[in-house]
Amino acid sequence: MSDIISKINGIEGLWKAGGCTEQQLIEAQQALGLTFPPEYSVYLREFGCIDFFATEWTGLNIKGNCNVVKATQQEQEINENFPEKMFVLENAGIDGIIITVDEEGAVFKVQFEKSEKIYDSISDYLDRCIARKE
Repeated sequence: MSDIISKINGIEGLWKAGGCTEQQLIEAQQALGLTFPPEYSVYLREFGCIDFFATEWTGLNIKGNCNVVKATQQEQEINENFPEKMFVLENAGIDGIIITVDEEGAVFKVQFEKSEKIYDSISDYLDRCIARKE
């Protein structure tokens, strides 16, 4: 789990909101009716929310569309096919593509009614996001 922390800490020009509390984490999970995978929980506790290069990940300790609860609830409202027990990690901002994560930590590309698994873990997806700079 600490692998994701060290990877994120190594990102040049990283912006972070600041880690969340255990109470914030519990309330977010209750609001969404799901359990965050351990990797995402560690990320939230350490960073809250991050922004780097052309990447904005959802999280806590932030208002607006980067707040994981708001982003997920918004997608659930506008997309009746939004997968259950998933939350928004990133809005790609292109062609309705939303990057989501399930309770086991697998990463999916959701585009309207289509959902496709693209990575086994958030850490694997992070590698792809970091590579965008190159």
